[in-house]
Amino acid sequence: MLSLGFIAVTAPDAGAASAACKKLDPNGQDAGGDTNFALAIRDKKGDIVKKMLACGAKLDMKTTEGWYPLHTAAYYGPASMVDLLVSKGADVNVRGDYDGWTPLHMAAQQEDPTIVKALLKDGADKTIKSSSGKTAAEMATDPTIAALLK
Repeated sequence: MLSLGFIAVTAPDAGAASAACKKLDPNGQDAGGDTNFALAIRDKKGDIVKKMLACGAKLDMKTTEGWYPLHTAAYYGPASMVDLLVSKGADVNVRGDYDGWTPLHMAAQQEDPTIVKALLKDGADKTIKSSSGKTAAEMATDPTIAALLK
């Protein structure tokens, strides 16, 4: 369920959206505890994510699952979202609550090598191990991604 703030920012009129953005708390949470910012990233709403960043979206605020915004982008994509968040200061090697995974661990579980390439280009450390002692390469399910991480 989307919060009213998220809906306001998706208004079709740019002026109304801009005014709504000033009132929006991008770090506000829906009934399930997810931030409007995380929902916009998950739903691949790049223009909305940019507005939310301009309105003070926090890059260090976790979801209820313990994911930072960059984890969400690494999981759902696209690579341009990863690059955007890193360009705004997201820590490319941040560890989430789930087994100490970095965004690279998240991306290794998916089947989109462009996200892995973006994270590596942005400085992700492929030698970082999860809390259970696994690197992203050891967690990769796709041979192409595993090769990128070796």
